[in-house]
Amino acid sequence: MRISNKTARVSSVVAAICIAVYIAAIVFGAVQVYIKFGERRTLAEREFSDLMDRAAASSVFLGFLSDSFKESISDFLFTSETLAGIIITGSSGQYAVEREIGSSIIWNGSSPRFRTGVLFSGGPLNLPLRVDGQRSVSVQAVFSYYDYDFFQTVLRNTLFVILVALIVALTTLMIELIVRSKTNYSYSGPSPQKEEESLPDHDFDIFIEDIDRESNLREKLSSEIRRCASLEQDLVLLAAELKIPQFVSESLFHRLNDEAVSFFSMRDLVFEKGENAISVIIPGMDLEEGLLKSEDFCNWIVSKFSESGLYEEPILCIGLSSRSGRLVDADRLMTETYTALEKALIDPDTNIIGFKSDLEKYRRFIKAKEL
Repeated sequence: MRISNKTARVSSVVAAICIAVYIAAIVFGAVQVYIKFGERRTLAEREFSDLMDRAAASSVFLGFLSDSFKESISDFLFTSETLAGIIITGSSGQYAVEREIGSSIIWNGSSPRFRTGVLFSGGPLNLPLRVDGQRSVSVQAVFSYYDYDFFQTVLRNTLFVILVALIVALTTLMIELIVRSKTNYSYSGPSPQKEEESLPDHDFDIFIEDIDRESNLREKLSSEIRRCASLEQDLVLLAAELKIPQFVSESLFHRLNDEAVSFFSMRDLVFEKGENAISVIIPGMDLEEGLLKSEDFCNWIVSKFSESGLYEEPILCIGLSSRSGRLVDADRLMTETYTALEKALIDPDTNIIGFKSDLEKYRRFIKAKEL
């Protein structure tokens, strides 16, 4: 399935932006966590300094390793923001306390030590403590980098940004799928030779004969041109006719019509034209793609007609033109397409002719009409 180049470019740009947003959100969240780790370590060092002051004062007024001393140290631990475990060692014994039992300290008999490899754990911080009557007194503490409220906020904000970007990406994908379903055309197989020719200059007042037969086409074509212009899409009008009309029976022409509906998969955009021709509106396709599509259609008709025995090798001639970014009306596009078909019917070298518009000439024509 092929879509217009502009739609593909928009999808690519949106995808790139969304990926950049994902990366930026993750990197920004990681930077915030890194900064918070530094702040937590600084706070832990300050709280450890306060702990040393508390331990020194308690040893003087409450007695080193007395019950009141231990209670004072325990209270300090549970009111701190970062400290997770404390071990105080002196010549008369040891005292250990942790915020959550088994999370920071393990015991080897009666000797405590800090756990290693604990996630988000820092330390140990270690300083000597002067206590009268005690030798080699030291205070150690480990702290936690983890701040539940902070991590929850960062995670929520990061996921919110990623969710918004994901919604944008999915919305773009849905729009692209809708555009694809509306254009609903495909190309497969080897690339055929592109046949594109600028027709000889014609005055811009050419009229289409027997235009009453195209009344439904004109109304639908005008509607599709307006829709494609609003979406900044191209549009191709294709006209196909069997080259040897004297051999065309009514059943053969109906088969041509049915095969066109089957091939282009757009029943409401395929129209009869005269006795043995059809017109097809193809939104979302430019002239170059239309030439490729025309070659595929010719091969399709040859294959289908030969298989059914209707005609050994039908010759289908095709003329086509495209909007090409112009503010063109339905009559103008029909004129260009049918003129290209007339040339294809008489050209001995090719059965597919694409009308390549001269934008400058067309602008001069439109400007002259406005004067």
